[in-house]
Amino acid sequence: MKTRNRLVILASFLPGFLANVGSLVISGLPKRGLAADKSDDANLVLKDWTAAGSGCRAFMKKKGDVEFQGIRSNSTSNSSLMIIKFKLPAYKLSSPPENKAISMTFARECALRLVADAPGKMRIKSVAARTPVVYSKDADVGLKLQFLLRLDGEIVGQSLKEIEPGQAIRNADEVVFVNGKPSEEALMMAKMNPKSCGTSQMLGFDYTFIAARKNQPDAALVQLAEDKQLELAVELEKCTN
Repeated sequence: MKTRNRLVILASFLPGFLANVGSLVISGLPKRGLAADKSDDANLVLKDWTAAGSGCRAFMKKKGDVEFQGIRSNSTSNSSLMIIKFKLPAYKLSSPPENKAISMTFARECALRLVADAPGKMRIKSVAARTPVVYSKDADVGLKLQFLLRLDGEIVGQSLKEIEPGQAIRNADEVVFVNGKPSEEALMMAKMNPKSCGTSQMLGFDYTFIAARKNQPDAALVQLAEDKQLELAVELEKCTN
């Protein structure tokens, strides 16, 4: 098996992230949206979110197969780290041998979009994502696992794993990290527009799982592992303009 693993590993993720992604509690739905569970001036407010694709469908105000689990604030003097958690219990790519209806090459996608309000005199400095995956495949199946991190319509981070045919794999699991920050052009535009400070910004994370089979009975299975969660860490900073 020839494997090309180009996972973007978050080498310098903010200290304490993995140790501080425990249970989150949201006490209600304020009129402004969903706020972090710490009352300070650096709270991020989630105004709206949707999840859509061939593998998922849900909305902030309508239950589906993606669940919002909360926001937690972890502030410092110069910046604030907001951890947003979603659960995707049903999202998967699955091709059991007995399923004759699925084409030889097929995909399952799930695109998550969030609209969040940064607090006054703050803006997003960087964003990172963590999600665990587990996969199995027959020998003649090729797999492609792609993860895209978005900020204000821009792809700021991505991870791609391609597994070529040649060997059967059973229950291989790994944790995917993707991180990114606005481009220099986006930062320049923000500095030219002081009104952008403290305004709504859009975050996004895209999953794409693709299986290419050689024979009709070949099987593949890709799904989220462990607690089936996606964790987004949003780092805010004070505006300088």
